[in-house]
Amino acid sequence: MADATRQAMNEEAAAWFVRLQDADVAAEAREAFDRWMDNPAHAVAYARVEATWERTARLKAIANPPARSAPILSRRAAAVGFLTLGAGAATAWWLTRQPTYRTEIGQRKTINLSDGSRVELNTASQLATAYARGQRDVHLLAGEAMFEVAKDAKRPFIVHAGAATVRSVGTAFNVRLRDKVVEVTVTEGLVAVNDLTVRSGARPLAAGNTAVVGLGSIAAQPLDEDALKRRTEWREGVIDLRGETLGEAVEEFNRYRTSKIVVGDPKLAAMRVGGTFDTSESDKFVEALKAGFGVKAVEGDGGVVYLVPA
Repeated sequence: MADATRQAMNEEAAAWFVRLQDADVAAEAREAFDRWMDNPAHAVAYARVEATWERTARLKAIANPPARSAPILSRRAAAVGFLTLGAGAATAWWLTRQPTYRTEIGQRKTINLSDGSRVELNTASQLATAYARGQRDVHLLAGEAMFEVAKDAKRPFIVHAGAATVRSVGTAFNVRLRDKVVEVTVTEGLVAVNDLTVRSGARPLAAGNTAVVGLGSIAAQPLDEDALKRRTEWREGVIDLRGETLGEAVEEFNRYRTSKIVVGDPKLAAMRVGGTFDTSESDKFVEALKAGFGVKAVEGDGGVVYLVPA
């Protein structure tokens, strides 16, 4: 096997290993991993990664392998009759150099990466980077981020988020992790979006377009200039509501609150609302609802606010 091919396989195995540390990883992603492990060469590469992790004491503090990882590895490794305690230089390099960045609820942060790329993290977000000689891997583990990628045609920039990957060489795009899907919005250039749960291949996504990735599909659509701007207004700390339901509006404000707002009536949740607010102005939003929409706010334990009909 050529060195370049072996390095690429090691890096792919390491990417899977990092993703599977999340106990809440989607079942679809685990199924995609099982299919990937059906290849004996992949099983060997994954064994190298796990062995390196176990032998590196300071990495053990980062995350514990999920319970399911060991049986999968043991079964696949036994099938090929090979479990090595050595690790390729590329894999060891990848695992021991994973800078991580995070934001607390209500916080935003700008990160300047070593290659000149720039990342802006939204509230309650977490990002890990893993740069290698031939590829720039970034893992969005939680929340939302805007990426402005420095051009390097020889070293693609790949964002891993849930079941999605976004590949580029020099573009600008926003990635948001939602409950079951990943939302990708491109503001500059062209990216390739992939859903790891299916085998349909990557889908190109150009500037001015957005895609929802998950549940076995990639649903893309164009956005007008105004809608595109609104997707990234969080960078200025703005929530711009233009006919969203109250339920959707509350979901946005809750991203920036430690104590949540709860809509206590389904009909109320379906009500359409509008207005422009700072991300820290959820209390002002609630006051506007009380003043003009016939809504009553009841404060519960821990600062939780319940919205009910007046």
